[in-house]
Amino acid sequence: MNSFVQTVLCLLLAGSSHLFAKDPNQLSEAEQEKGFVLLFNGTNLDGWKAYMNDPIESAWSVQNGQLVLKGGSPKGSYANIMTVAEFDDFDLRWQWKIEPGSNSGVMFHVKEGPKMPYLTGPEYQILDNKGFRNGKGEPVGSKEYTASHYAVEPALKEVAKPVGKWNHSRIRVKGNKITYWLNGAKTAEYVMHSEKWNAQIAAAKFAEWKDFATTGAGHIALQDHGYGATFRKIRIRRL
Repeated sequence: MNSFVQTVLCLLLAGSSHLFAKDPNQLSEAEQEKGFVLLFNGTNLDGWKAYMNDPIESAWSVQNGQLVLKGGSPKGSYANIMTVAEFDDFDLRWQWKIEPGSNSGVMFHVKEGPKMPYLTGPEYQILDNKGFRNGKGEPVGSKEYTASHYAVEPALKEVAKPVGKWNHSRIRVKGNKITYWLNGAKTAEYVMHSEKWNAQIAAAKFAEWKDFATTGAGHIALQDHGYGATFRKIRIRRL
């Protein structure tokens, strides 16, 4: 084979390498056997809808098999999305990455009605722990870091990857027992409506949210907090 032909073949292979790349939005045989199903197909927003008619078309898109939140939404025009289906007990797993200074989140047991999904659904925080600044321009405390028992207790471990890197997260809900993981490490465990939890909620901002964690089964929601975030391989199994 002469050098010209070799060069052409190399260019053709390089240009078509994406055809052989593994699609992350696929279930392994083991996941299928356990009963996992994909919530995001990597192609479009089938199975998802706007929360309370939020303008998701201007904020969310599917790019290269990823669910992308572009960020830059001004306060008052956030575009939250949620699953069409509702879930009660479940094992939810997904991959995500963020841009510097970002704040997003995943909420569960969400019901429409209140202005924002976090007013009903407990949240798994997604945050640039060190780079995010609140409305006063101040950093937030460890109780608000990624994968903590959000705004209640710091994460058991801080294992978030650097900004721009993919993280692997998990929420398990069984009855009132909630467990969070991040990159394989357990980061939070709590029992909703227990004596301890009730006292914690009464002492937190949630005390003013009358519908918080009261709905039982509900939607899974992804939060627009005005910053960019990217999601993929979102899968769930009912328990």
